[in-house]
Amino acid sequence: MDQGTVLRTLVVAGLVGAVIAALAMAAGRETEPVTTISVQAGSISSADLKSCATLEQADPIDLRCTALWEANRRRFFGKSVEGVAP
Repeated sequence: MDQGTVLRTLVVAGLVGAVIAALAMAAGRETEPVTTISVQAGSISSADLKSCATLEQADPIDLRCTALWEANRRRFFGKSVEGVAP
């Protein structure tokens, strides 16, 4: 075996090892728990939506506003709003 073949084999083995290590680290991460808030049909007011207007709709910080935006969107398209969770 010449030195070129040995070097290539070591490089490939190192890359495979790095990929396996990265996958093992990614699999070991814990995910954040999902918290949901449900909105009742009659509880959507324009004042609530105005207070949430400064937040982006995709901002997960305020779950109440996320639920209100989703319920308002469903109400606009004529879908059921009962028990909607973001």
